Amino acid sequence: MGRALIIFVLCLASFARADVGPAAIESYLARGQKLYDDQEYAGAIQTLAPVTRDARATRAQRLRALELIALAEFIKGDEGAARATFERILDIDPGYQLRDTTGSPKVRAFFEQLKKQLIPGFDPNASAELEHAAPTAGTAGKPLEFEVHAIHGNVFDIVVSTRRRGELAYRATPASPRGDGHWRARITPSPSTKPYELEYFIEARDAGGATIGRIASPDQPLEVALASGGPDTRPSWYSRWYVIAGAATLAAGVTGIIAIESRGPPQGTLPPGTISLGH
Repeated sequence: MGRALIIFVLCLASFARADVGPAAIESYLARGQKLYDDQEYAGAIQTLAPVTRDARATRAQRLRALELIALAEFIKGDEGAARATFERILDIDPGYQLRDTTGSPKVRAFFEQLKKQLIPGFDPNASAELEHAAPTAGTAGKPLEFEVHAIHGNVFDIVVSTRRRGELAYRATPASPRGDGHWRARITPSPSTKPYELEYFIEARDAGGATIGRIASPDQPLEVALASGGPDTRPSWYSRWYVIAGAATLAAGVTGIIAIESRGPPQGTLPPGTISLGH
């Protein structure tokens, strides 16, 4: 009887653990972020460490946890531990750029130097700086325009990648140059009888096709709320599917910008840049 009870309890524990998904992990990330903001760096590290090892955490969640841990370690003066954590970040995404909003020159210099050592051909000066006027709303099945301004950098192409929330793949649409560093992409979202969110990110590319700047990312896209419009073109079984968003990893040597805004969509991973809400 005792053995059977032990097995039953273990089964319940296993079931409970399997029931925890990426959404629950967000609570750990929020707790770790608060501890970090409150300068409780040791507590932040302890809270976030399990997230980095949990197979149920998404790639984006692991990266967020690792960056906060690395920053906390660096601020505490443990540069050896910070270096090891930053190396884990670059193993996951060689093109990763800090989301840290403090703009600390010491932290950025430390991270840039590490990238130079670990990533062949990395050049922090070969980046583009972008601004983007984010549309606040639109209608499914009707054209939506995205305005991008390349402030500096040898930008040859601007590409806007979009997908309906819940879909796996992005659809890339090249923007058209409008003169004086301004670009415009015109995209017609899929019709739908129900409102939905259109996710997107923006990339600047050089003449060789390499990404030199980015607003948002495949992991952390921006969103536009779309009202219903036209018939839904998806097959009827689509709504019953559960898909997990994939993530593209930038090639070694890529650098770019971060999307910064006071409200609205989440930040991206490549600094420095600006998003302004408009249209």
